[in-house]
Amino acid sequence: MQGICGNPFPSPFAKPPGKGESSPRTNVLWGFGNLAAGAVLLHLYWPRCIATVRGWCAVGLGLLLMAALLYAHFGKVRSDRL
Repeated sequence: MQGICGNPFPSPFAKPPGKGESSPRTNVLWGFGNLAAGAVLLHLYWPRCIATVRGWCAVGLGLLLMAALLYAHFGKVRSDRL
Protein backbone atom coordinates (compact mmCIF):
# COMPACT_ATOMS: atom_id res chain seq x y z
CA MET A 1 0.00 0.00 0.00
CA GLN A 2 2.83 2.40 0.76
CA GLY A 3 4.33 1.83 -2.69
CA ILE A 4 1.01 2.56 -4.38
CA CYS A 5 0.77 5.78 -2.35
CA GLY A 6 4.26 6.72 -3.56
CA ASN A 7 5.80 6.55 -0.09
CA PRO A 8 9.11 4.90 0.74
CA PHE A 9 8.72 2.09 3.29
CA PRO A 10 10.98 -0.54 4.93
CA SER A 11 11.35 -3.85 3.10
CA PRO A 12 13.76 -6.80 3.10
CA PHE A 13 15.67 -5.09 0.26
CA ALA A 14 16.42 -1.88 2.18
CA LYS A 15 19.73 -1.13 3.88
CA PRO A 16 19.65 -2.16 6.69
CA PRO A 17 16.99 -4.81 5.91
CA GLY A 18 13.67 -4.13 7.60
CA LYS A 19 14.79 -0.74 8.93
CA GLY A 20 15.95 1.32 5.97
CA GLU A 21 13.40 2.51 3.44
CA SER A 22 12.89 1.07 -0.03
CA SER A 23 11.59 2.99 -3.02
CA PRO A 24 7.88 2.90 -3.85
CA ARG A 25 8.69 0.81 -6.95
CA THR A 26 10.47 -1.81 -4.83
CA ASN A 27 7.53 -1.92 -2.42
CA VAL A 28 5.00 -2.37 -5.24
CA LEU A 29 7.04 -5.22 -6.75
CA TRP A 30 7.57 -6.81 -3.32
CA GLY A 31 3.84 -6.63 -2.59
CA PHE A 32 2.92 -8.09 -5.98
CA GLY A 33 5.39 -10.93 -5.46
CA ASN A 34 3.77 -11.72 -2.12
CA LEU A 35 0.31 -11.65 -3.71
CA ALA A 36 1.43 -14.01 -6.50
CA ALA A 37 3.08 -16.41 -4.02
CA GLY A 38 -0.08 -16.41 -1.89
CA ALA A 39 -2.25 -17.17 -4.91
CA VAL A 40 -0.02 -20.10 -5.88
CA LEU A 41 -0.09 -21.47 -2.33
CA LEU A 42 -3.88 -21.20 -2.16
CA HIS A 43 -4.19 -22.94 -5.52
CA LEU A 44 -1.96 -25.80 -4.39
CA TYR A 45 -3.29 -26.21 -0.86
CA TRP A 46 -6.97 -25.21 -0.98
CA PRO A 47 -8.83 -27.02 1.87
CA ARG A 48 -10.53 -30.26 0.83
CA CYS A 49 -11.59 -31.70 4.20
CA ILE A 50 -12.50 -30.43 7.68
CA ALA A 51 -9.07 -31.23 9.14
CA THR A 52 -7.46 -29.13 6.43
CA VAL A 53 -9.89 -26.30 7.12
CA ARG A 54 -8.83 -26.36 10.78
CA GLY A 55 -5.21 -26.22 9.69
CA TRP A 56 -5.90 -23.22 7.47
CA CYS A 57 -7.68 -21.51 10.36
CA ALA A 58 -4.49 -21.99 12.38
CA VAL A 59 -2.49 -20.52 9.50
CA GLY A 60 -4.87 -17.55 9.37
CA LEU A 61 -4.41 -16.90 13.09
CA GLY A 62 -0.64 -17.13 12.62
CA LEU A 63 -0.84 -14.59 9.79
CA LEU A 64 -2.87 -12.26 11.99
CA LEU A 65 -0.25 -12.54 14.74
CA MET A 66 2.56 -11.90 12.23
CA ALA A 67 0.71 -8.85 10.87
CA ALA A 68 0.39 -7.47 14.41
CA LEU A 69 4.11 -7.96 15.04
CA LEU A 70 5.01 -6.35 11.70
CA TYR A 71 2.84 -3.28 12.16
CA ALA A 72 4.28 -2.83 15.64
CA HIS A 73 7.85 -3.10 14.28
CA PHE A 74 7.32 -0.83 11.27
CA GLY A 75 5.33 1.65 13.33
CA LYS A 76 8.30 1.93 15.69
CA VAL A 77 10.76 2.25 12.80
CA ARG A 78 8.65 4.98 11.19
CA SER A 79 8.12 6.91 14.45
CA ASP A 80 11.87 6.85 15.19
CA ARG A 81 12.48 8.66 11.87
CA LEU A 82 10.07 11.52 12.59
